[in-house]
Amino acid sequence: MTPEEIYTFLRIEDLSEAEDALEMELFELKKSILLKPLLRQTLRSKILRLEKLSEIATSLNLPDGNQLQAFEFNPVKTDEVLQLWETYMKAKSNWKKLFSQVSVPWQAIELLGQGLEMELAFSARFENRDWIEEEPVFGTEPDPMPVQNGLKQAWEQGVKTFPELEKNKSELPKELLLALKRLSLLPKYLKL
Repeated sequence: MTPEEIYTFLRIEDLSEAEDALEMELFELKKSILLKPLLRQTLRSKILRLEKLSEIATSLNLPDGNQLQAFEFNPVKTDEVLQLWETYMKAKSNWKKLFSQVSVPWQAIELLGQGLEMELAFSARFENRDWIEEEPVFGTEPDPMPVQNGLKQAWEQGVKTFPELEKNKSELPKELLLALKRLSLLPKYLKL
């Protein structure tokens, strides 16, 4: 990448400003990504921007960053929806923590791919059933606490599996039903 392309992309006037500008751009991208759900379509432009930043970092011979901690997740094989939800929330929290710590663009790109894989692996476990007529919003994530509380209340009443939740849906909070529907439809927004 030429110095002129770097000036234009980072909106700087001198190469001495490039490293700080790149760091600020990465910070802003990470912040933006962490505020929204991970959806392949909405991440496309951010990934392209991260690829350009990575190219700039390589052109400027910037450090390659610290060793990235491995991100692992395990979508448990269980019929109990509460256990699946809790495992999903724990994996998502761990992913966000790791993503907030990345210091170079290529690490962000790698973790975004892993985050999308995690979302797909977990959402594929949420069964598509007749939850609710209302359509969920995919651009924002539901507040996890009402979902968690709704699943706990159902579990305490002996309603633990997807078929049991569907059978008792008239007694479940609307927020929970919308979240279950959103999760069951999410895979189509995560695949290429």
